[in-house]
Amino acid sequence: MNLPYFSRLASTAIFASLWASAAEVSHWPLDNDKTEHWSLPHGQVHSAPGARGESLRLDGESVIELKDSTALASGSFTLSLWFNPYDLSAGQQILAGKNRYSRGERQWSLTIEPDGKLKAHLWQNGWVTIPCPHPLQPGAWHRATLSVSVDNAILYLNGQPVGETRLRSPIAPTDSPITLGGIWDAGHVRQPFTGAVDDCVIHAFARSREEIAKEYEPSAVTHDIPKPASLVPLWDASKTLPNAEHLPRVEGASFHVIKPQRPDSDACKWTLGVGLEWHKGKLYASYGFNIGEENAPTEEAHVRVSEDGGKTWGKPVVMDAGEGDLGVSHGVFLSHGGTLWAFMGAFRGKFVGTTHTRAYRLDEQTQRWSPQGTVLENGFWPMQQPQKMADGNWIMSGLHVAQPFGKAGNPPTVAISKGDDFTQWEQVIIPTAPNLSSNLWGESTVIIDGKRILNISRYGKKPLALLSVSEDFGRTWSPASASNLPMATSKPYAGTLSTGHRYLVCTNTANTGGSRTPLTIAVSKPGESLFSKVFLIRTSEFAGTPGVSAPKIDFSYPYAVEHAGMLYIGYTHKSHAANELAIIPVKSLTTEL
Repeated sequence: MNLPYFSRLASTAIFASLWASAAEVSHWPLDNDKTEHWSLPHGQVHSAPGARGESLRLDGESVIELKDSTALASGSFTLSLWFNPYDLSAGQQILAGKNRYSRGERQWSLTIEPDGKLKAHLWQNGWVTIPCPHPLQPGAWHRATLSVSVDNAILYLNGQPVGETRLRSPIAPTDSPITLGGIWDAGHVRQPFTGAVDDCVIHAFARSREEIAKEYEPSAVTHDIPKPASLVPLWDASKTLPNAEHLPRVEGASFHVIKPQRPDSDACKWTLGVGLEWHKGKLYASYGFNIGEENAPTEEAHVRVSEDGGKTWGKPVVMDAGEGDLGVSHGVFLSHGGTLWAFMGAFRGKFVGTTHTRAYRLDEQTQRWSPQGTVLENGFWPMQQPQKMADGNWIMSGLHVAQPFGKAGNPPTVAISKGDDFTQWEQVIIPTAPNLSSNLWGESTVIIDGKRILNISRYGKKPLALLSVSEDFGRTWSPASASNLPMATSKPYAGTLSTGHRYLVCTNTANTGGSRTPLTIAVSKPGESLFSKVFLIRTSEFAGTPGVSAPKIDFSYPYAVEHAGMLYIGYTHKSHAANELAIIPVKSLTTEL
């Protein structure tokens, strides 16, 4: 066996556990950027002052794979790692882990959670966790240690135990290597870490509390946190953005089910992307539907109709099921001139490189959808209902898909109509600021203010809203840049209410990072451009819904439409393959105290 260097000590104690590695100690000093003993599947690293000597600094897009680590850290083991976090608001970040989710390989991980605290995760046919109650300090070195026996696990921070859990069974081995700074899975960096790592040591047995405490010596070395580029204002900096638990709940909201959770009678395995529109007294809802996996050719566009304002819904109607390798999925509606239009994202085969938008018109007599053909190609996926601008054209925001998720080349985009001809559109791809991460997934939404158009988009895996501005009806744009508003890694939906308040539906809090829960709505003061208050719409566990209520359920890809003094918000519980609706009185969305 070719084992990591530094310590390859033979010991009879190593055979005390069936799961133990053939080496007692494996050590990666991580004190330079030479890769004899580790590899870099993605990104770059740089040398920086370490807790002991030098360390490796990661930029939030990099991941380190420890060579010859597949056989380590199963059953009984102890892993210790020095880490220096730079950004505690960047969502869940992997410090070290032994998982490849796409292959069903899950063992354990050490993370920084969205609340800025350390947590251990251990696989027991489901994750069990050990949270740390102590906050971390950006720029300072911390020593994380996870000591695991066949029936128990203890998490340590800086040599002191902070929590433990019983294990029902030993941590079973997989073929996954150990990675630092993220999980390298199916060509993507999952849960990337921004900061530095140093001196990773793995013992092939559970070390004692006394050994761990005695070994720890604090490091006085600190790092100056790299200053981010100036953030574009989207949130009123004179106001404090609350943590999720301190958000005021919006008053008078009601909740309804559009499509019941899995298992439903429709055999749905995946759904996403509710679209909503009022048309001739009825509320229409569309969504992507698949009995297979997401972005597979079995995807279909489905529609349901409510005749009582969203309280109950009719049976699903297939707008387009595609054929052959064609998949048709979620999109947007537009009711105009007595006609109900739909613009749906579609693709062929493997999704990337074939993404386009197809148009449909509702036949009022048959209630069937008449295909109008492909109206946008070159990777355009619609994200928001077309809105009329003062120059007589309509603008529809979207995502430009050119590469797989996690790769460069997926910026926000808009499409501009030729007057009221909804079969003729011109795509305008929005440039991005050079200091942005290449990991973009620019699902976007727009707010219209005369010739001035604001585009708010998802960053990608980073929990921060991007902002771009056009001063000429969407023809040219300032580069999409990082704003000062934290936002979940999900599609946002924005607009202007009849009261003059601007709104943004997504998850905007100070402490939930990339998580798609809770569901929130940010509002501005009437006539102002900056959001200054955030309301809680609902939490994952919620007694006031007839639909899904469970820990950590998501509120994905929201969509909103105002009608008769109410704001109708659709969203998907992607975790449960369910689509639901919140109805909020517009008068409740006030910034007044």
